[in-house]
Amino acid sequence: MIRVRPKISAFVVAYNRAHILGTCLRALRFADEVIVVDKSSTDDTRAVAARHATRVVTVPWTPTVEETRAYALSLCAHDWILFLDDDECLSPAAPAFIRSRVARGTSDIYAFPLRHYILGVHDEAAYYWPEHHIRLFRRGAVSFSGTVHQGVHARSERLTYIPPETGVCIHHLSHPDVAGWIERTNRYTSRPDRARPAEAGDDLAGFAHARLHHWLSRTRDKTPGGYPEAAAVLRAVYDIVDRLKCWEETRGLDGHALFREACERLDAAHLAYANRSLLRRLKDAWITRRACRHRPG
Repeated sequence: MIRVRPKISAFVVAYNRAHILGTCLRALRFADEVIVVDKSSTDDTRAVAARHATRVVTVPWTPTVEETRAYALSLCAHDWILFLDDDECLSPAAPAFIRSRVARGTSDIYAFPLRHYILGVHDEAAYYWPEHHIRLFRRGAVSFSGTVHQGVHARSERLTYIPPETGVCIHHLSHPDVAGWIERTNRYTSRPDRARPAEAGDDLAGFAHARLHHWLSRTRDKTPGGYPEAAAVLRAVYDIVDRLKCWEETRGLDGHALFREACERLDAAHLAYANRSLLRRLKDAWITRRACRHRPG
């Protein structure tokens, strides 16, 4: 009896990542179909995708990838699904591993170690290694939601975490510089539907210290001024910004409305001051004219 090889659909949700997307898609050539969902890119992303993908679909822009994954999944034709973000690239050892594991069918879900490149650097002494993310699954074993950083849901207990020493991993070319980290931090933590920090009471400074300690404690090289320390501090910054936005939301603060009120008060104060000044000038002019009329000779 000839056993039919299970087919694999791969999808990538992309936005303005033309400089990385070609490498991402070339590593997916072994898949039976490759689908790119382009979120209305303004660079050459769609052209790059058209050279490598089986199908390219354009959708309106949204701030994060989570809003689009369920739709991308609906476009896939095959029973095994491999998905990557547009800044992720499979390692050279990954395609053969994926083909062999899909053929065996012993697991329904595979979580890959991600080699994050934060500030352009990957360092195994940093807090993030090895961090696993689900990227391959049998249809029905995983579902997607729009929750930022919590949008991948395992529906099967047959889940395999791929050991980092196999060389099978995903290179995550995520944040080229501090500015990029801050921009993404602000964009992600502004989404109402997101994974939020655990409730930490009212001690905001205590929370900040605790998050710094948490990420530094996962760092194997704590040399002051070193890259792993910098990466841990950046990761803590994300949590701190997120916590402050939750605090802001709980307080019901609306800085834009408060600014409008401040402008109205200042406008009224300036008008009142101008009116008082005008009255003083009129009064002074009246006194001067009266004095002139009564001056002798």
